Amino acid sequence: MFHIADQSAWQACQASGEYRPPSLSQEGFIHFSYAHQWRLTQQRYYQGQDGLVLLHIDEAALPPGLKQENGFPHLYAPLPCSAVTRVEVLTPLRDLTVALHRGIRPEPESLSQVQADLVVLPELPWHRWCPAQPERDPQDDDLGRAEQQAQVARDSGKWLLGGSILNRRNTALLYNPQGELKLRYEKVHLPQEPGFWEANHYDPGQEGPRVCDDLGFPLGVQLCSDIQRPFGAMFLRAQGAAAILLPRATERGTYKNWRLVMQAVARLSGCYLLSVNRPDLEDPPIGGPSVVIGPNGEVLAEDDSPWLTFRLSHDEIVKARAEYPGYLEVPHELYARAWQSI
Repeated sequence: MFHIADQSAWQACQASGEYRPPSLSQEGFIHFSYAHQWRLTQQRYYQGQDGLVLLHIDEAALPPGLKQENGFPHLYAPLPCSAVTRVEVLTPLRDLTVALHRGIRPEPESLSQVQADLVVLPELPWHRWCPAQPERDPQDDDLGRAEQQAQVARDSGKWLLGGSILNRRNTALLYNPQGELKLRYEKVHLPQEPGFWEANHYDPGQEGPRVCDDLGFPLGVQLCSDIQRPFGAMFLRAQGAAAILLPRATERGTYKNWRLVMQAVARLSGCYLLSVNRPDLEDPPIGGPSVVIGPNGEVLAEDDSPWLTFRLSHDEIVKARAEYPGYLEVPHELYARAWQSI
């Protein structure tokens, strides 16, 4: 379980060994959150606030007085400092401007000029579209491409989502402006058909997607065909993601089908969904616009040009999660048991 606290208030309570926030005297209990709740709690009540920490709490070390009410855990007692297993400094929340760039190997100068916090590139942006042919070529391995992208992030001073083929896996790579890798995700769902012989070129990823909080807007990543199965997106939602970034390489003639799926996923997850496609290619006929879909499933922006920039709002996430179907609880343990049974 988790609790968001003012860092100075948490530090001040160390001498007494007990943490007593104002809610304990005002309401009689301390507000806690489960893993899938704390990010939305931060969005609802702590937007723009700095100096916050996230307390990781060992339930077994709590005194009597823990109750679950309205879906949240509440502790009707002071919190022993000894029950806190980790104290994590939280990045202040902010609305985020994202630029989707339909470009391959962009120069740092072009990225540095765009008015955005984060630049998202298409699927495998430093590579030719190698799955167009069934045969693998050793030249399609990473060969330093990931480090080149890290250098572009450093030179441009931008957050950058790129990707490469690492250890035979199609891997999305999120770099901060210092060129440090902050998130990686390996594509799970691999097509195997003419123009998209992906299973010949890389192996499927073996880990679920994770959320990155470092930009002040909880982000997750899926890659192209992953969005055709909603499990990864819903897993990100369960962790509190507010936006899903989707680099892709899809055919222009199938774009309406892709857009329909992306709208449904955005609506069901209550997340923004932002997708950028590779530049036009004749064989296979890759092409189609970049798109931004809101947490209610509405297409907010759609453009075939090289750049599409959009600002993401925390308020829109809070609103979508409060309305139907956003407020519906997901019985995670029930579904986990059901999947294991088959």
